[in-house]
Amino acid sequence: MVRVASIVVAFSLLAAPALAQSESNVSRALGYAPAGQSPAASWEARFGAGAADPGGRESGLLNFGGEFLTPRIATLSDRIANAFVPRFHLGSSLNLNGTQYAYAGATWTIDISQAFFVEASLGAALNNGKTGAVVPENRLNLGCNTGARGAASLGYRLNDRWSLIATMEHFSTSNCSDNLAAGTSSPRGPSNFGAKLGYTF
Repeated sequence: MVRVASIVVAFSLLAAPALAQSESNVSRALGYAPAGQSPAASWEARFGAGAADPGGRESGLLNFGGEFLTPRIATLSDRIANAFVPRFHLGSSLNLNGTQYAYAGATWTIDISQAFFVEASLGAALNNGKTGAVVPENRLNLGCNTGARGAASLGYRLNDRWSLIATMEHFSTSNCSDNLAAGTSSPRGPSNFGAKLGYTF
């Protein structure tokens, strides 16, 4: 997941000139004016939905998610150095017919223009997924109920308060193999894709 997040961030940085050039066109199309300047990270609430585990055993299910983010623990004058100062998050991924989990950790936000930004998140998570020797065909075998959650996001600030964030998140089961019963397949956590609407306050 860290490798995927790194690729997304690197691609976004390379695409920054084109994104910056298209900002005014996107803003006119949406009917919003983007933030006049990249705002200092404040408290933020995000809610949205997406596809659960596309191509996997729990694919075809609708996934709902929400999270709260704190302000940065410090604000530095250098923009590059400031990107390495994290915000902390607390959230959940809800699926009525599939794996659900709650998570907490750190989020790093990198502004690639006044309106566009990319994020990487990493933290601990707890899930209520299937872990036993017998797992239904439409459910993932996670192996254990604890793990790590990583995410990569691309966001666009609609204005000084609202933003739209496309996110790819994954629940890691890398340390759960030892908990599986003999003869069961290797554990795999859900990978969800979706979008959230964020409100800064």
